[in-house]
Amino acid sequence: MTSPPFSDEVLVAARAAAMELELPPPCMAGVINNTRLLQNYAALIRDFPLPDTCEPAGEYTP
Repeated sequence: MTSPPFSDEVLVAARAAAMELELPPPCMAGVINNTRLLQNYAALIRDFPLPDTCEPAGEYTP
């Protein structure tokens, strides 16, 4: 994975602005930390190897 061309602060601020979300400066570090954590979880799912021969999941019954 390549590093983003912008700093984390710039990306988080742009995302907040796009959602019309006011993000106070004291919250920026926490939002960045949580974003990195979620990116790691997403990478675990994205990079999990699934062969094409896997059977589809069974029917889900709550």
